[in-house]
Amino acid sequence: MGVKSIFPAIFDSVSRQKEKIVCVSLPSENFPVTLLAALGQAALYTEEHSTSPVEIQSPLEEAAKIIRQVYSVLPVYDKIVPALLSGGIWKLPKTCKFTPGVPDVEFTCEYKYDGERTQIHYMENGSVEIYSRNAERNTEKFPDVVAAVSRLKKPSLSSFVLDCEIVAYDREKQRILPFQVLSTRKNKYVDINEIKVNVCIFAFDLLYLDGQPLLQELLKIRREHLYASFEEETGFFKFATAITTNDIEEILKFLDTAVDESCEELIIKTLDKDATSEPSKKSLIWLKLKKDYLEKGFAGFGTYCCFPWSWETYCFYHRLSAQSSPS
Repeated sequence: MGVKSIFPAIFDSVSRQKEKIVCVSLPSENFPVTLLAALGQAALYTEEHSTSPVEIQSPLEEAAKIIRQVYSVLPVYDKIVPALLSGGIWKLPKTCKFTPGVPDVEFTCEYKYDGERTQIHYMENGSVEIYSRNAERNTEKFPDVVAAVSRLKKPSLSSFVLDCEIVAYDREKQRILPFQVLSTRKNKYVDINEIKVNVCIFAFDLLYLDGQPLLQELLKIRREHLYASFEEETGFFKFATAITTNDIEEILKFLDTAVDESCEELIIKTLDKDATSEPSKKSLIWLKLKKDYLEKGFAGFGTYCCFPWSWETYCFYHRLSAQSSPS
């Protein structure tokens, strides 16, 4: 049931008395939250179920709270609206049967680093090319990256394409530096002996390996290849910090740790379902998670998150939002 068909279904059953008029305003910045509140309030005015329990002092607020709680577990209007019409808002937690919020799908959570998204291409002849996310050639900008990746790849590798983030890094204090520091580096023809801002490669995906494209391989497989293909060295090359879990509390704690380590966001991806590396499909399976996003709902979601998500990712987001929101 689409958004446009939700309210007609409710309003058809609302009392036609002139004094009972429901006005709905849906500001785009908080659309889902406002929609749920309005839906609960509209259901409150249905003729058959309008009487609230005597212990409820603020029926409008309580109705909105109930529907948000139900929706956080089962974000499916096709199930919620019929339950509202048949049993009313006060019986919704019982008449709208809950289902598990997340099917049996593995998710991985990675730190989202504040640097330059980069592809590093290593050719069979030993040459290296570096490209930005917009396919701009940046090889001369990062001679230190060319040296590091050539030194830290496994000797058996003949060619690869590495997806990574280049981040400004303080090697003495072993900490990530803000993007503003990275932006002070020269854009072209950098002399490796004159570099003042050091960088670290944080690798999170391997797209090509020894003559074979990996784009159609699952992330779980690509990650295994990634971990087996390089040696880590602090301040020069590290794998993106990640965990694999479906536990919401563990993810929220991981987000707190990321913030403490100068990473403001997480990227949540599926590992083995719809987990190929196809740019046109990443919006279905990648979720950018930031504390601000959990507080504001869908508003503020960035590059990786646009509808329609996969069902698993969609449900997973709502479990995160529900568990992280104040009661």
